[in-house]
Amino acid sequence: MPDRAKDGIIFIRDGTSLPPSLSVTSDAFLPNWRIVTSHDRSALARSIEGCNWYFFYLAGNIQARVLGGNNLTVLRKAVKRILVKRGDDKLNALEITAIVSRRFLGIPFTTFTAHSRHIQERIALVPEGKFVLDVPTTSVAELAAKQQPALASRS
Repeated sequence: MPDRAKDGIIFIRDGTSLPPSLSVTSDAFLPNWRIVTSHDRSALARSIEGCNWYFFYLAGNIQARVLGGNNLTVLRKAVKRILVKRGDDKLNALEITAIVSRRFLGIPFTTFTAHSRHIQERIALVPEGKFVLDVPTTSVAELAAKQQPALASRS
């Protein structure tokens, strides 16, 4: 693992199903989370999609600002904060998309921006058990009673 963090780092939750033909090397990073060391973001995406799996990118960034320079200790603190902000969702991956190091009054701080990712075999992000059409049950008589009269045009 490098001693400086860079954008494009991918974290995968322990127990995440990956394509059988995909070989990914990762190291323990936080409890229940691993850092991918064998692939960067684009190489991992190409490998997953080459196996006919899907690597979803979810809109909406999550930021964490941590005191300190850009190193792995600061990255670890930032990822902890990002995971807390992200909540207990069922997504199984996280990508660091931007890292900005600055100083304020001589004190270094680093801002990490992340996006939720998800790896799965199916194309639908909605779990199968929750994918149900929500059609209200109304009778034809109720629909007829609710119909509005048609507008007639005057010429």
